Amino acid sequence: MTEEKREEARKQLEEMNVIDDFLFTEIMADEKNGLEVCRMILSCVLKREVRNVHYIAQKALPGISESSHGIRMDAYITEKKGSTDDGHDDISVYDVEPDKKSAHRKGLPKRSRYYGDLIDVQLLNKGVDYDGLPEVVTIFILSFDPFGERAMYYEAGTVIKTHPHIPYDDGVRRIFLYTEGGLPEDAGDEEKKLRTLLRYINRSTEDNVTDDNTRKLDIIVKKTKLKKDVNSRFMKSWEREREMKQEALEAGLAEGRAEGLAEGRAEERANTEKERRRADEAEARVKELEARIRVLEETAK
Repeated sequence: MTEEKREEARKQLEEMNVIDDFLFTEIMADEKNGLEVCRMILSCVLKREVRNVHYIAQKALPGISESSHGIRMDAYITEKKGSTDDGHDDISVYDVEPDKKSAHRKGLPKRSRYYGDLIDVQLLNKGVDYDGLPEVVTIFILSFDPFGERAMYYEAGTVIKTHPHIPYDDGVRRIFLYTEGGLPEDAGDEEKKLRTLLRYINRSTEDNVTDDNTRKLDIIVKKTKLKKDVNSRFMKSWEREREMKQEALEAGLAEGRAEGLAEGRAEERANTEKERRRADEAEARVKELEARIRVLEETAK
């Protein structure tokens, strides 16, 4: 890799935001930093202090069969809240998913449904009653508005449609956070704190460092970007991505040239066929005129 390319890659890493997949993954790869960020996000979203957590970065869950679709969760977090009456741990499970690809907007509801289903499958062991299923909360942090209302916070849950006043708690919460969304008029300090955090996650620049949370997160981001192994991994991924793009471009150009050549040949054949038909038509017209002339000459005799 040339020095010019290295400088371009370093610049891209420097300008990367927490919501970018590579940077979020690298932050989560450090246990201390990952725990701090998990606690920070959950505390802001849930509006309470969250401390006793454990997380797994890039946790993969297989499908229920070989032909089923598996998933990879960016941050799989469990929070121990106490103990149940039968002596088991009382936990909540959180799946935190930063996403900046607006093409995913349409599939978000069913994506969150599938993620929750696979989480449930691996949580419910044989012999455990359904009441043993913990609360499962999926949290999507999005750089695009998922539902078009320009709101920062959307939450979906299961209700009895015919009787919405009846409580129906299946332990599933689906939270969608739009990083550039607005606050309700009656927003309190907790909502404002969450908005500040989301703005920094989406644009991780110093001008978005405005409170204790974002100051702590900014330190983590800067330290992560300066790590040699992080730089090395990004350089390799950056170079590979460039190679793949170049290969795709060359393949596209080759395909385009082949298509263009084929179209040119087809057009040439079509033009040749048209010229042949025109020549045949002209020759037939000449013969017709010659025949008329002969008739006229014979009549004149």
